[in-house]
Amino acid sequence: MEFEFPQNDPAFQAAPAQPVQPVQPPAQAPVVEQNQELPITFCIKTTLNAREGYYLLRWSHGGLDANNKIIHILKPANHHNNYYNISSTTRTIRWNEIVTKKTSGTVTRSINWKYTNQRLTCDENRIPVIHITPMSTSLPVMKPFSFIPITVQPVQPVQPVPNLQLPAHIAAMNIPRNTIKNFPITTIPQHIVMALLRDAAMQEEVCPITSEEIDVTNGAVTSCFHLFEKNAIMQWLLMPNSRDKCPVCNAACNSYTLTDEPPPLDTT
Repeated sequence: MEFEFPQNDPAFQAAPAQPVQPVQPPAQAPVVEQNQELPITFCIKTTLNAREGYYLLRWSHGGLDANNKIIHILKPANHHNNYYNISSTTRTIRWNEIVTKKTSGTVTRSINWKYTNQRLTCDENRIPVIHITPMSTSLPVMKPFSFIPITVQPVQPVQPVPNLQLPAHIAAMNIPRNTIKNFPITTIPQHIVMALLRDAAMQEEVCPITSEEIDVTNGAVTSCFHLFEKNAIMQWLLMPNSRDKCPVCNAACNSYTLTDEPPPLDTT
């Protein structure tokens, strides 16, 4: 999952400062320890204008309180229009107590925080996702430059080739293997075929000829790198009217699967 910052998104550009959505405190009082320091930069999962995302924060040293504890001044951090990914991490998750104060605020308060099993990554930056309680009174007002929205690009389905019917006598033919053809690409390595078919299965792609879902057991890759159900594309290429061309891009092609040996090179 990736995060995207659309520069021309009016909902994002004009978003007014909104308080972070509060979360319900734990049903039981958390067991608090004080042997973990709050990371300098961190984020809180939240929503802004019905968009799910992360509130990016940082803190600076605000001196010591009457009990000689560090006062953490919490401030919105700037995401600088970077792109972030979510990754998992293994941490010791326990509650920790700190003293905080909002940016330019005068009221100090004790809050509890703990790590989660997620973090945001960007280049070499690793930003942990944490929980804070209470959120509604502890965090500063969210700024647009500190909100990282979650944006998922929709997967576009492959459109089937319309009105493509294989004649019954062609479909019933015993398809020969290792047919010699004179094309620029004479073989595709098996690991490339495997990678392409695995990706097609994950993306739920379908054969443009039969509309059948493609996977590693029934798929084929053409030398122009289009994906089909293996029997359908082999039967298509045997048809005289196909002229050995791909039904998607009309390029001369051969087909390759995980079970076929590559066809021999035509040296004539």
